[in-house]
Amino acid sequence: MLALSRGEGQSIIIDGKIEVKVVKWSRGSVRLAIQAPREVSVDRDEIWRRMHPNDKTPLEQAEADRQLRFDAGETSARPVAPITPVVEPPDEKIA
Repeated sequence: MLALSRGEGQSIIIDGKIEVKVVKWSRGSVRLAIQAPREVSVDRDEIWRRMHPNDKTPLEQAEADRQLRFDAGETSARPVAPITPVVEPPDEKIA
């Protein structure tokens, strides 16, 4: 999980498609504006939990996955993809 500090009027961009902006904050609450493509579902936690009563939230699932990796002795949080070398074709001479 990534935790960020943002002030009023500041935002974060997720995957180049979703913007979450802090519109207003006060002592007990934060007002957020979320701009996302129509195909992205954005729900409040309590609504999502009603719609998915037996499922873990994405955060809960990520934490469970992290714990499994930790218990298995994995040293990195994410698997590292192998680096594929770039092989350029040889120059061809036209006779």
